[in-house]
Order: sequence, then C-alpha cells, then structure tokens
Amino acid sequence: MYLNGPKIDKYLNPNVELNCKMKWNLTLPYLITSNVTSLILNMTAWATLNISEGDPSFICYYIPVERSEIDKDQNPKTFSDNGVKLGKKVYFVHNTTVSNEMVEVVCTLNSNIIYKYYHIFVRPTSSVRNRKDGEVSILLLGLDAVSRMNFHRQMPKTSAFLSEIGTVEMLGYNKVEDNTFPNVVPTLTGMSIEELKINCWPKNDDFFDKCHFVWDDYKNTNFSTIFAEDSTIIGTFNYLKSGFFKQPTDHYLRPILNYAEKNIGHELILNTLGCYGTRLAMTMMLDYAYKISLSMTNHLYMSVFWTTSLTHDYVEYPKFGDDDLRDFFDSFNKSGELNKTIVILMSDHGIRWGSFRNTFQGSLEDKLPMLNFIIPQWFKNMYPSAMQNLKKNTIRLTTPYDLHETLLDFIDMKQLDDNAITRRTKMNEYKRGTSLFLEIPENKNCEIAGIPKNYCACQEKRHNLAVEDIHVVEAAKALMQYVNSKLSAYNTLCTFLTLHEIHKASVETRKDNNSVKDYIIQVITIPGYAKFEATLRHHNDNFEMMGSVSRLNLYGNQSICMDDAKMKVLCYCIDKS
Repeated sequence: MYLNGPKIDKYLNPNVELNCKMKWNLTLPYLITSNVTSLILNMTAWATLNISEGDPSFICYYIPVERSEIDKDQNPKTFSDNGVKLGKKVYFVHNTTVSNEMVEVVCTLNSNIIYKYYHIFVRPTSSVRNRKDGEVSILLLGLDAVSRMNFHRQMPKTSAFLSEIGTVEMLGYNKVEDNTFPNVVPTLTGMSIEELKINCWPKNDDFFDKCHFVWDDYKNTNFSTIFAEDSTIIGTFNYLKSGFFKQPTDHYLRPILNYAEKNIGHELILNTLGCYGTRLAMTMMLDYAYKISLSMTNHLYMSVFWTTSLTHDYVEYPKFGDDDLRDFFDSFNKSGELNKTIVILMSDHGIRWGSFRNTFQGSLEDKLPMLNFIIPQWFKNMYPSAMQNLKKNTIRLTTPYDLHETLLDFIDMKQLDDNAITRRTKMNEYKRGTSLFLEIPENKNCEIAGIPKNYCACQEKRHNLAVEDIHVVEAAKALMQYVNSKLSAYNTLCTFLTLHEIHKASVETRKDNNSVKDYIIQVITIPGYAKFEATLRHHNDNFEMMGSVSRLNLYGNQSICMDDAKMKVLCYCIDKS
C-alpha cells in the first residue's frame, strides 16, 4: 500500500479550502470562555469594545438547552430524539457559575449579536465511582470514514505526536460491513445488524432503547457514561432511524450539538457542516471531550465521541483537523488526563466514494479503518501479558467484534493481570469476537471473523479481467437480477435498473478450492448512472452474491423517496410529477 506519491496524489485535490474564521462574521467570537463550572468574560476581548463597565448597551445572557421532556403518558410514536427544550434567559456580568449542563451563550452590543456559542458543564452523578489507582476511564474517539493510511497521510502532525507519546496501532483492523451504522453497532453491542433486528430492534423506525450497549455495562458498574455525535442529521442512530426514546447515557450531548448545528453551523462540505461558528464542528466535540475529562478527573467515565462533520465526504478534508486534533492530544497529555485514560482513536471504514475509492488502493483502504490505542505507561507495566498479546494482534486480522470484547475488559481490570490472561488463554475457544488482550490466531480468516467476502481485505490471488469476459458478463447479469429482486419489493417507489456498462472486473481463485472463484465487478446502471461494486461467487455454474452491494458514487436526490438506508443505495425514484 502507498502512503504518498504520484500514484496517490493524482487522486487528491490540493485546492480544497476550509476556513471557519473567515466565513463567520460575529465581532468577538472569543468574548466568552468557560471552565468546568463557569462562564468567563474574556476581559482582553471586552476591552476592544471601548465601553465602560456596566454600559447598558452591552448585554450577555445564557439559555439552558435541554432534551425535550418525555411525558409519562406520551406515545413513543410522537416523540422525537431531535427535540430541544430551551430554558429562560439568565443574564450575567463578568464570570458566572452555571448549574445547567448545556447552554447557549449570547452577547449583544446595541442589540446586535457579537457573540454566540455553546458551552457544556458536566458534573459527575452521585453514584459514579471514584477512580482508584490501577483503574482507567475510557474515551472512544471516532473519526468517520478515515482509513489507517489516510490518517497518516492527512493528519501527519497528530500521527507524529501519537508516535512520540506511544500508541498501539492495529494494522489488520477490517470493517465488517459497508457504512457507519453496521460497523459501529458491532463495536458498541457485539451484534451484527441482523442480530440487532432479531434481539431488540425489529423495525427501522423503532427506538434503540431495548438494545444493550457497552456503555450499559459500564453504567452498571458505576462509570459515568457519555455519548456525543456531531452531524446530527446523519447520526449513527438517527439517519432514517428514530434514535433513542430515553437518553441512552448519563450525559447525552445530542440536544446541544443538534441546536448548535442549526444555529451556527456553516460551510456545507457535501452532507455535513464543517464549521460551528469560528471553529470546526470536530473541534467543538474535542473541546467537550477535554472538558468532560477535567470534570471527571477523580471519577471513572466511559465516553463515546463520534465526529462525522469534517471527514465523512472527501478523502482530503481530514487535513483541516490535524492541528486541532494534535493540540487536543497535547492538552490531554499535559493535563495528566492521558495518564488516567485509555483513548481509542478509531474509524468505521475508509472513504466510500469518489475517484480515489475507484482505485485498488482506495478499495483496500475502504476496508481498513484506523484503530489506535493510547495507553498509559503504568498500565503497560502493570499488565505485561495483556500488552504483549495486544502488540501481537497488531498484525492479525481484527474487527469491531474484537474491539467490543476489548471494551468489556476495561470494566474489571482484574481479568487483565498475568494470571487471568493465562487462565483465559487456556479456556479461550475462539469466537467471532475475542478481546485484543488475548492472542488472536494467526490463521483467523474473514469467514471466521464475520466479514463478508466483499469487505475482506485479505486477498486471494487476484487477476484483472476484460469486461467482455463471458464469466464477467454472466456475473453482471446475476448482479442485476439481485438488485432488481431487491427493488421489486418497492416497485411503486423505485424503478428497475438496467445494466449500462461493466466498468471493471477481477477474479480471485481460492487456494483451498480452485473450482470456486470470486468475481469482483463494478457496473454502471441506468437510469441515474449509479456505480455499484459487488462480489459474486461462481461455483457449480451458479453465481451467488457475497455480502451486500456497495455504491461508489453519490445518489443525491435520486433516492429521496426511500427511507430505508440499505435500499436508498439502490433506489432510483420513479418520477411522479
């Protein structure tokens, strides 16, 4: 695989720009700052206003931002996870202690808004555990759509800083499905989407409250729990889904991020808003993650922060967050919080569309998201056997199912000591998901790991084929039959698709069975010129779909009539005008 060079650079656009400060026209964007308890008037910024203290033309206030209350008699079908409830204005001068968790802060001069931003003040719940020596909090920090290679390519400063302080990077971390939802769910629940539907989420418009998440395991042992996600419209549990009826964690930052996105969000990248005010939306998330760590410094917490705003749509955009992410880790380290916390910096997949994704390199990177563990030195010293296994596993095939089991290990640290690791190793019967603190077998393959063939980065011997090859043509016909059979259930909404062109094809022959061949094909269909990629297995003169169909270009409004996420990839809406 290539990190940089002409083979990569020709697919990257060096001219993309993103500058939140230049596009935000408020007079004093840094007029108000905050610590873990209070709002603070920046006197240096205030002095530039050239007004006397107590001037009535200058007014500051905050408004509490809360999640909409749930009426005990309310029908869940009428409740929205997007609801925001605003409290009464609280006016302040200079510094003020805030008792609310989430607030909008506004300052005006002569009735003109010169400052607007959003601040949080997270305090530990009464039941949360105090942190003792040998215990760690967990920060899972996700950057959507960032492959391991593109992290190093686009965020070299952060990459260098993590190398300097020490990180364990999983080189063989492989996604298990196409997009965010089916890769995050195994991390947080240990289940596939199909298993989730059977166990707790039978319909797409159901809430996720009946599902058991890893943060529930932490909460049951008195960790404080936090979940935050920007780009709330396309949130993991909210895009074409209902989200949660009751807030899923002790601290749920969706209301303030949702409200901030609507009020100070700007710079549309494609599907996301890159900026909240003068800062990256990602940076607001990082600020919140840092403030929570300071608020919880003597307590145990498990937090999940997932940022989509900057990295979701284009392979080049992570570079705009490199300085801020590096600064976050630097501050986290200097504050001492990194010595109390396991940080898991991860992604769900690589970029899934565009010219780079159409290359073999891009296809491979899509399958291999980043996964890094930043671990305190004392932890490494205290649990040498567990750490030895983790380092061995850096070059083994690993998945979100393994990461889920690893997250469970941090709840009870006794199971990581050397005797426990020895005992667990002897007892371990390999499952689809195994803690990364236990040795993953060298012969683990995608079938055992629960990775569909078309998302497996472990390549058999592959040969490119001419698009006119008879088997390629037959495979393309089989793919179109599969696609249209899926569309037939929605034939009042979506038109059937016709093969326009076979764009690319290759074949893999299995080492253990030469009679089985896997055809990887890309086709373009009409109407709409959708580009699809799929893997079909040829055996006994039959073609069988292996996994789902990936779409390599954007569908925009072509599928606006469809509210099922999987079918949205395939659907071209019938024009009913």
